[in-house]
Amino acid sequence: MAGLERQVADLHRDLARRTGVYILSASAPAQAGDGRYHNRARLTSPEGREGVQDKVVMTRFEREQWGVSGGQDLRVFSTPFGRIGVAICYDVEFPLIARRLVEAGAELILAPSCTDTLRGYHRVRVGAQARALENQCLVVQSPTVGEAAWSPAVDVNIGAAGVYAPPDVGYPEDGVVVRGRMNEAMWVFAELDLDRMAEVRAHGQVLNHRDWPEQDATVTLPTLALGEALPVLN
Repeated sequence: MAGLERQVADLHRDLARRTGVYILSASAPAQAGDGRYHNRARLTSPEGREGVQDKVVMTRFEREQWGVSGGQDLRVFSTPFGRIGVAICYDVEFPLIARRLVEAGAELILAPSCTDTLRGYHRVRVGAQARALENQCLVVQSPTVGEAAWSPAVDVNIGAAGVYAPPDVGYPEDGVVVRGRMNEAMWVFAELDLDRMAEVRAHGQVLNHRDWPEQDATVTLPTLALGEALPVLN
């Protein structure tokens, strides 16, 4: 797969130019200059500009069986309609990855994923919804679906695409903007207004984005000896 990276990139550049849209291609192995392999997604603009994001945290399968290495850098991409971050699959299950993207200006996080069980799909989905809540941003989950018997690595693919927002004013009660049907290959569309999200960050029922730093300042735990009782607050 790594040997096809340039061909895949050229294909998506041609598609982006012909359709006039931004395309985040499915992540795939890419070989770095030091010989290590990374799981890399590529964002392509209609003008043919490209940016890449490597997955940061490897799953057990990637780490123990494939020998894929985690990336070191997070990037935020500027577009005419907003700033975009990418959290590949397992990465969206980690709060600080999304937080760093948001602190760098990301308003929309794209989370391409590949899971072969319902548990795996729900882990990524719950992570996507949690990141939308914590950061008062929009998160798009786009999983592979269906069977690919020709590829032992991704022969079974389970999931449904979805767009998630914080459950706050101006958004659905459960934060689900739209969700596709499970295990069906289909387009899922949503119209996203980033100005509305800015309003939620400024005047929402809660202000998670603003209040995030208070966690470090206010949460402390005492060091207890074995068998010592926790302090009682009156």
